[in-house]
Amino acid sequence: MSTALLVLGLTSPAVAHAATDDVVAVQAVSPESSSAKSVSVSCPSGTKVVGVGGSVTGERTTITRVRPSDDLSSVEVTAVEHGAGTVQQWTVKARAKCAPGEVTLVAKSGTKNAEAQCPGQQKALGVGGEIADNGVHFTKMAPKSNLKSAVIETSGDADVTAYAICGTRPGLVLRGGTTSVVMTKTGTKGVACQGDEQVISAGGAVGSSAIISDVEPVGPGATVTGEAADAQGQAIRWSITPYAVCSQ
Repeated sequence: MSTALLVLGLTSPAVAHAATDDVVAVQAVSPESSSAKSVSVSCPSGTKVVGVGGSVTGERTTITRVRPSDDLSSVEVTAVEHGAGTVQQWTVKARAKCAPGEVTLVAKSGTKNAEAQCPGQQKALGVGGEIADNGVHFTKMAPKSNLKSAVIETSGDADVTAYAICGTRPGLVLRGGTTSVVMTKTGTKGVACQGDEQVISAGGAVGSSAIISDVEPVGPGATVTGEAADAQGQAIRWSITPYAVCSQ
């Protein structure tokens, strides 16, 4: 297993106590085409990326890269066609949650899976990842239950990098973790933040030979979409688990 480690500390105008309304959501959508594509979105001035997500439209398409920039000013999302591909037009969307304050980007590389750990008392606000091989796909993109690290798992033996966006926010909590069985070819599950909490980032995991196509912080919570099919393209039994990092 390779072990490349990158830690970058970044500071934007600090606030003594963050509030739910200081988190700004931004997004960008790629042009339509039937080929691999990328799109990026930037945070407003005075804020940094705290949460990330990506999604695709169309069948047999999936995200393979959700990459925060080194200075945490933006996020880039890449998606590809998989399996038999598609002749239909499709798009990829990049989502970012942005907020003022001190944040740190930690990257850890490995083979098939990787875990990036946050330093000191910081916790994982957001999780990103990228895969070197377009034939390998995400099966997990989520923080650990204690929010101390970001975990990426994939469907094959390819080089992968996990990105943890680390920081502190009041009332930080991980919601979700309940696994559902899916009997259809594709499925989407969501989890909501509670009370006056605001969603910071999204995570998800799939099992039983499925792959992740979307992970998005959206609305009051987060969603994860996956797809599973056998060699003949028929639906099989698989599982899906959504996560949301929430803050007061």
